[in-house]
Amino acid sequence: MSELDTHWVSYYSVLLSNFSSTLFQFIFASAVSVLISGTAEEDYVEIWPPNPVVKFGGSLDLNCTSTCENIGIESAYTKVPIENGSNWKAFRLSNVDYWAASPMCYADCKTGQKKSPKANIIVYKTPDHVKLDTVPKMEVGKQYNLTCRVSGVAPIWNLSVTLLKGEEQLLVKTFEDYSDPKTNDVVVNHLITALQHDHHKTVTCQTSLDLNPTGPLLKNTSHNITLESFDIPLLHAGLFLEAGTLMKVTCDAPEASPANEAVFDLRFAGKSLTFNTTVMGGLASAQAVIASSSVGDHELICTVSLGPVTKNVTKMVNVFGESHICILTQRVLEEFFSTYYKLTKCAAALQNKRRYVALSIITSEINHIFFSILDAPKMDDSSCPQTRTWKEGSTTTLTCTALGNPTPTVQCWKDGRLYDIGEPQRVQTEHGGIYHCNATNQYGFDVRDVTIHVEQLTFKGYAPKHF
Repeated sequence: MSELDTHWVSYYSVLLSNFSSTLFQFIFASAVSVLISGTAEEDYVEIWPPNPVVKFGGSLDLNCTSTCENIGIESAYTKVPIENGSNWKAFRLSNVDYWAASPMCYADCKTGQKKSPKANIIVYKTPDHVKLDTVPKMEVGKQYNLTCRVSGVAPIWNLSVTLLKGEEQLLVKTFEDYSDPKTNDVVVNHLITALQHDHHKTVTCQTSLDLNPTGPLLKNTSHNITLESFDIPLLHAGLFLEAGTLMKVTCDAPEASPANEAVFDLRFAGKSLTFNTTVMGGLASAQAVIASSSVGDHELICTVSLGPVTKNVTKMVNVFGESHICILTQRVLEEFFSTYYKLTKCAAALQNKRRYVALSIITSEINHIFFSILDAPKMDDSSCPQTRTWKEGSTTTLTCTALGNPTPTVQCWKDGRLYDIGEPQRVQTEHGGIYHCNATNQYGFDVRDVTIHVEQLTFKGYAPKHF
C-alpha cells in the first residue's frame, strides 16, 4: 500500500471512530431521556376503595397510594392518619354527614403535585319510619287505597317499596330516576278492590335499600294491618206465604268482624220486626217470624251495619189467600206446537213442606201436561249428617245436600268463614268444630249444624284424642 493510501485509511478510521462515538452518545442520551420521561409518566396517586359505602354519621377508612412523596388526602370530613407504609398512607374519615363530598388523595411528585380521582362515597340512611295508613272496613266490590309512607331514607335511587297482601305481591315501586342523594320521604299508593276472601288478610309494606355490590342489603317492614271486608247479607226466606200463617226468616252477616258489633234491622211490609241475634265465630245472624193478612207482594228487608259500612238485602214475599188465579205453562206435543192454558182455582196447600197445585182445566184437546211439585229445602241425616268423625291426615270431603225443588243451594260456614263443601281437604285438627249450614231455594230454607270431630294420629303409648 502506498503512503497516500495509508493516509486515507487512517483518516477514514478516525472519522468512523468519531461518528460511532457520536451515534452511541445520541442513542444513550435518547434512551436516558426516554427513561426519564417514562419514569415521570409512571408517577401515580390512587385512592381505595373508589366507591365506598358508609352509614350517615359513621366513619370510613380510605387508603392513599403513590410513587411520590408527602401523601395526603383532601376531604370535607374530619380526617386523621391511622397507618402508613413506604408508598401508602391510610386515613380515617369520621362523622360522615355530608351527602355529596368526594375526597381525593394527593402527593408531591417531581413534576409537581398530583391528585387521585375523587372517591364516589355512597352515604346511606335507613328509614326512620315505614308506616301503613289504616284501612276502614271494606265493602266487597268497592275500591280502597293502600298508602305506605317511608320517611328519612337515602339514597332513594337504591330504594324499592313492596306492598303485600298475605303472600301476594301487590306492587313493587322503584326510584332509579331519583337524583338527590339526601334523605327524603316517599309515599306509595295502590288501589285494591275489596274481595270477599280479603277478610282477615294482612297487608304489609316492605322496604329494601340495596347497596350492592359494595354495600349491604337493608330491609325494613311496617306493622301489619288486617283487612276487614263486609259483603251483602244473606236473607233466607220463602217467596210465598199463606195469609194468616207464620214463616221463620233468617238474615246472616258472614265474615263480620267483630261479629258481635253487627247491628241488624229487619222489616216486612213496611213494619219493623222483632228479632233475636246470634253470633257464631265471625257469623252474625238475626232470626224473626213474619205473618200478614194482606194478600199481595210485600218487601222483606234486612239491613246490617258494621262500623261505617251499611249493607241491605231485599226479598219479595208473595202473600196469597186460600185460592187465587194463576197461569201454568204446559207443553202440548202436537206437530211442534206449544199452547199455554189458563188455569183457574189454583188452590195452594202446604203439606209436609211441599206445595201441591190442584188444577181445574178449562180447555180440551190436551195431549200431555207437564208440571212439577215444588218443595222447600229439607236437610236430614241422610243428606247432611249432623255428627261426623274424621281422622287427622286423611283426605275427606264435607258433603251436605238438601231435598227440594228447585234444587236448593247449600252453603256451610265455620267460624264465620264460608267453607268449600264438596272439595277434598287434608284433615287437620283445626277442621274440628261446628259448621253452620243452610239450604235455600225460592220456596224456603232449612238450617242445620254439623259437628266434626277430628281424631288425632295415634302414637305409641298415647290414646287418640278428639277435638
